[in-house]
Amino acid sequence: MKPQFSLLFLFIAHILFAQLTITGKITNENGQPIAGANVILSPSDEDKTLTYFITKADGNFTLTLKDSLFEIYEVKVRAMNYAYASDLVNESTSDFDFTLQEKAIELKEVQLKQPAIRKKGDTIAYDVTNFKDIQDRTIADVIKKMPGIEIESSGRILYQGEPINKYYIEGMDLLGGKYSLANENLSADAVDKVQILENHQPIKMLDSLVVSSKAALNIKLKNKITYSGKAEIGLGVSPLLYQTNITPMLFKKKQQMIGSYQANNRGEDVTKQLQVLSFEDLMNNTERFSNESWLGISSVQTPHFNEKRWLDNAVQLGTWNHLFKLNNEFDLRFNLSYTNDYQKRIGQSTTQYFLPSGNLLLNEQKRNHLQSEDLSAKATLLRNSSDNYLQNEIEFKGAWNHSHGYLRRDNELVDQILQKPNQEFANQFKIIKKIGKQLVTIRSVVSYKDYQEELSVSPGVFNEMINQNQNQNYHNTFQRVDFSKFSTNNFIEFSKGIKSISVHSKLGFGYLNQEMESNLFADNSSSGSNFINDITWSKFNYFWDNRFEYKKEKFRATLSLPIEMNHLQLKSFVKKDEMNRLFVNPNLFVSYKLSNYWELRSSHSFKQSFGSFSAIHDNYMLYNYNSIQQRDGKLNERDMWNSSLRAEYKNPIKARFINFGYNYSWTENSILNNYVYNPDASTILRVVEQTNHQLSHSLNGKFSQYFSKLKSNFEVEIYQQWSKNDEYLNNEFVEVDNQLTSIKTGVKFRQLSWMTFEYNYSWLNYGNKMANNPLRKVINQEHQFGLHFFPAARHYIKLNMDAYINDDSTLNPNSVFGDLMYRYTLKKKKIDFELTAYNLFNEKYFSQNSLSSYYEMHYQYKLRPTQIMLNTRFTF
Repeated sequence: MKPQFSLLFLFIAHILFAQLTITGKITNENGQPIAGANVILSPSDEDKTLTYFITKADGNFTLTLKDSLFEIYEVKVRAMNYAYASDLVNESTSDFDFTLQEKAIELKEVQLKQPAIRKKGDTIAYDVTNFKDIQDRTIADVIKKMPGIEIESSGRILYQGEPINKYYIEGMDLLGGKYSLANENLSADAVDKVQILENHQPIKMLDSLVVSSKAALNIKLKNKITYSGKAEIGLGVSPLLYQTNITPMLFKKKQQMIGSYQANNRGEDVTKQLQVLSFEDLMNNTERFSNESWLGISSVQTPHFNEKRWLDNAVQLGTWNHLFKLNNEFDLRFNLSYTNDYQKRIGQSTTQYFLPSGNLLLNEQKRNHLQSEDLSAKATLLRNSSDNYLQNEIEFKGAWNHSHGYLRRDNELVDQILQKPNQEFANQFKIIKKIGKQLVTIRSVVSYKDYQEELSVSPGVFNEMINQNQNQNYHNTFQRVDFSKFSTNNFIEFSKGIKSISVHSKLGFGYLNQEMESNLFADNSSSGSNFINDITWSKFNYFWDNRFEYKKEKFRATLSLPIEMNHLQLKSFVKKDEMNRLFVNPNLFVSYKLSNYWELRSSHSFKQSFGSFSAIHDNYMLYNYNSIQQRDGKLNERDMWNSSLRAEYKNPIKARFINFGYNYSWTENSILNNYVYNPDASTILRVVEQTNHQLSHSLNGKFSQYFSKLKSNFEVEIYQQWSKNDEYLNNEFVEVDNQLTSIKTGVKFRQLSWMTFEYNYSWLNYGNKMANNPLRKVINQEHQFGLHFFPAARHYIKLNMDAYINDDSTLNPNSVFGDLMYRYTLKKKKIDFELTAYNLFNEKYFSQNSLSSYYEMHYQYKLRPTQIMLNTRFTF
């Protein structure tokens, strides 16, 4: 038994001696215990915590370590407002007291950095400071870098590949869809955040009743009262160049204002700032104002890239936009604008027509002088609250356009003059009232248009058809068109919500009346009854539209079943037709939110409609110098089916945005244009009653990622389309297959303090095949590279390089452009001085080719020469 007791004794001794226990007390210099002191036991040669204890009110602590693996340990003591203390202990130490000295601890300044992107509910907020660089001046410069958002060359803003439906500044719609004016002139320094409002319903009363899949954009300013804008003046040479921009802005709680005067002849198209871009306003604008047009000069084909390289212009723009918030929830808004734009275009083209009867070749040298004046005035009264909605909008548009074209073809000089005065007026009224437990909407739109076109062509054309005296050629062809149009559309709608379902029933009627007169003259004499048109089209329709919407948790669905009865009447010299048609146009939209990041959307629609009434005229009209048309068929009746499937991924935390989708479109038309080409490539168009089809499939996808640590963006976009359509050429029916592939990618690197750069690449492949002809295709590539250097404070250098590559050996295969800019900034006064050289390599012409269903065009365009500009800009 003694050996067993000895082993048991040794085992117990080992346990007792292997366990380390240290006790003690923490006091201050006055002997008072310290509560909340952190006592840590670590190995003497490692910064490793083995065990710890936090003292209570008595200041005592106990540190227990089951296995003692080290010979020497360190006891560390930390407490607020006391100096740090430590001491070494070993296994034999059991009691250890500390007396701490009082010490004021200076806390290091901690700067909290706002996340680049934040999401709360349906609102995604982009922090402007995270995306703004030294060289950025306007909010458009910053928005271009935000993942998931894209600004097209027109100024239109897309979110996840879809156009926004509203653009707000502090929740107010000042510009009525013409938001490029604010985007291109509002100082980025004045903006705190750019917000994306997903699933945005602009009418507050309908927010919980009407499903919206569109997003809006809201600008959040830094200050409640903001005076902003810019003033810029510039002069340059080769030739004498000028630029002026004075754009003051005011944003207050009760009113907002943007005024602007801009003028330049350096190739900047400022008229784009007055285009209606937002989806909601664009749809309303399309309903009220139409764009009928018949006559034209032979225009110069313009390049599809930065207009500053080719646009030879002299433009002036003036606009004033003011919004007042009245005391009784009403907004009163005035929008006034005027533009005067002159453009000169010089180029030449070679067009090859691929016809069943054989190919034709047309060579043209062209020079266009285009003069346009546009005036727009609009007043809007709006009440948009959660329990009341009223809107009345009255607008006038006037346009006075003049075009002069010179053309050389086969040693023949052709002079063309076109006048197009136009006046339009529209009024839109809408009110929503709550009656009992349902909403009642009343809406009325009235519009009127008065429009003329006059085309003069010298020498006379289509001599065998037009000239009454066949013995000799005539000198001048004169075509005149007078057109007037009145339309109104009215409805009353009842809306009611029942739990997760909302029901909307709409009853309404519309009326359209348009008159068109035309006459063709040869040397001031009428060419006869075959060239005179006097047509009156009228349409009366009434409709009943029932719409059902379901919204619950992650699922949303909308089913619309509109029924429309149409009564049409046509009166002309030679006939009087009447037509009655019943249209049923169902539409289904569904969406499902798979998770916080993924969402699926699908839409399907069938639509029956008529073609354009303006495309009908019994007798001939001269559309341009080499095209005369007789559209004496019946009105085109069109059936359309569209389907789409779309997936979206939005992760603001990781700053990653993805969207991809599939679209299908099928169209059946009752008539087809028959183009008859003469040996000189002039065309006579007649309408054939022939059922024909158009079919299209397309795939698209986009990936956008922002790397916050690198302050960099990467994105890639892919689009693929296959389509098929029918054509009637030289009295033969042919089928045309088309294919389009587009790839775009870009990167923006902003990590370095002394340099940033961006690179964009696009590749376009378009091909088509007609009947038994071989496949024809065009491949174009575009490289855009920008370098931004910051060599010292207030100094900035920018180098832009663009390359355009064609695969056609008959053209100039490559065009390379370079721009160099130096900027010096007076920081305190926010004044920039810029010296810029454009087109460093003095590229004089740009060559490119394009394909259509049955022809291929090779064109060459005269560019702006090397230019040097000195600009002074003041932002406020």
